[in-house]
Amino acid sequence: MKRLLFLSIVLTPILFGQKREDILSIQRDVANLQDLVRQLQKSQDEKMAALQAMLQQTVDASVKLTGGLTNLQRDVDKKLSDQQGALVAPVAATNVKIDQMSDDFRSVAINVAELVKKMDALDRKLTDVKSAISTIQNPVPLPAPVPGQIAVPSGPSAETLWENARRDQSSGKLELAMDEYQSYVKNFDKTENAPAAQYQVGYLYFQAGQYEDAVKAFDMVLEHWGENPKTQEALYYKAVSLQKAKSLTDAGRAYKEYLAKYPHGEHVQNAHQNLRALGMESSPRSTSKKRP
Repeated sequence: MKRLLFLSIVLTPILFGQKREDILSIQRDVANLQDLVRQLQKSQDEKMAALQAMLQQTVDASVKLTGGLTNLQRDVDKKLSDQQGALVAPVAATNVKIDQMSDDFRSVAINVAELVKKMDALDRKLTDVKSAISTIQNPVPLPAPVPGQIAVPSGPSAETLWENARRDQSSGKLELAMDEYQSYVKNFDKTENAPAAQYQVGYLYFQAGQYEDAVKAFDMVLEHWGENPKTQEALYYKAVSLQKAKSLTDAGRAYKEYLAKYPHGEHVQNAHQNLRALGMESSPRSTSKKRP
């Protein structure tokens, strides 16, 4: 017991001194840590201040940019508005002038068309007057009427009617030309141009797609006057008209008749080609012309 007490008395000062030293060491560490914390806080504050300054600068720059863009937009809108206002009136005036010019052009076109009609009518009247004057100045004695022949009625002469029909056909007045050719055939069927006039009647029917009427007209060229300058053409186009009218057997017969009568005619190659298309000729022949 005494021994323990002795040890306690001897060791107590030593232990107390050791603890004090440890406490002082801890206090120094705490002080160092606090100093480090203060330095970190100060550094953090400085960085935060710098960041806030940069952010403020960015905000200020953004405000200035927004203000500049707003002003620029306002200026652009104002200039566009001014330009639009300056252009609207001239464009509107131009549109009005264009509309007026279009109306004027339409009126001119109508007037020109009417003038052309009047000039054509005047031209025909002048031709008739010239023919009448020529007849008066150089009267031709009328032949004695032939039994069975219809007397020629008064009106345009055969030459005048023929020229009128040819002129109207070439200018695209096909209905008028048709009437004039038919009138010519009716009144002047004994003249040299009568077969040609009848042929033109058939050809006008052919062009109009009236193939059955065309066949009848071409038949009259072949039958009424016998052999004439238009017989070959009439026979060939009769065959073509029959083919287009789906009368295929009659068309083949007409093509063969053409080839028999005119082995060196203008349409020989086309006739052979059409016969092959109808299945009525098998031997191939070289062709250089197109089918009508």
